[in-house]
Amino acid sequence: MTGANGTGKSTLFKLLVGEAAASGGQISFFDQAGKKVKPDRTKIGYLPQQAVLLPSSVMNNITMFDPELESKAKASAADAQLSEAVDSWPQGLETPVDLAGDNLSGGQKQKVVLARAEVRDSQLLLVDEGTSAIDQAAGRKILDKLLQSKQTVVLIAHNLTKEERDLFDREVALRA
Repeated sequence: MTGANGTGKSTLFKLLVGEAAASGGQISFFDQAGKKVKPDRTKIGYLPQQAVLLPSSVMNNITMFDPELESKAKASAADAQLSEAVDSWPQGLETPVDLAGDNLSGGQKQKVVLARAEVRDSQLLLVDEGTSAIDQAAGRKILDKLLQSKQTVVLIAHNLTKEERDLFDREVALRA
């Protein structure tokens, strides 16, 4: 999804996941047959522009304290191109996230949030500038991995190359 700043791309995502309420109109979801359905929002992954982390371990930030997901966390971290950082941290995935000390870079924070979305096996993944703080090579690997999954990926981006744009089925451009 593309569009100039202020056209409502991020707001649309927040409306879809129920993080914001519409000031007018309504949002409806339809299945492939065109039948109106009530979405299971637990099956919608959302990566906001700003990575939101909790003052806990990287593992807990990936699994959101769900012990059933711990066995998949390392693979999800690898898919999010976080393995090199995890391997360099003395405590690995158990490394605490220090919000005051800011011990993770912006790109590492985005990768943790990407791993969080990956570990949940969402059917729909909404990514709002989710790789903007990640170097281009790692961002491309992440994008390739996301697009190989069975989930539908909707990406807001301002900096995609033509080759990256061509990976998607369609481009939706919002205008003010």
